[in-house]
Amino acid sequence: MHTGETFTQFIIEEQRGAKNASGDFTALLNDVVTACKAISSCVNQGALVGVLGSAGSENIQGETQKKLDILSNDIFLKANQWGGHLGAMASEEMDDIYPIPAEYPKGKYLLTFDPLDGSSNIDVNLSVGSIFSILRCPEGVENPTAEDFL
Repeated sequence: MHTGETFTQFIIEEQRGAKNASGDFTALLNDVVTACKAISSCVNQGALVGVLGSAGSENIQGETQKKLDILSNDIFLKANQWGGHLGAMASEEMDDIYPIPAEYPKGKYLLTFDPLDGSSNIDVNLSVGSIFSILRCPEGVENPTAEDFL
């Protein structure tokens, strides 16, 4: 990326150089970036809007979930479910695969993510971030399962 260039500009320029690119991957990345920006805003305002502290539940890894973990997960789901680029999503914060709701079109990618990695550091003002991976959904798979994410 060049100085002053936004992430969106960068990925669109990269797409222009890719023969036969449809723009689906670019649009999906934009949706992920939108989620990350919204999560960043929540983290920055955490104490002001009352989203710090424990949620009183555990994630699939057995770790205590923070209120921001659950909020961040919801943000990731809502920002990415509607675009028509995904077949399903999987998150560290959920026990099961998240299928794309029937009212939205399904796409050719799978999204895995930890919406707020390092959330246990929030209360002591250390670094946090979002981690994600985009995979191609296997051809002909209508309802992806956990095996499709491996």
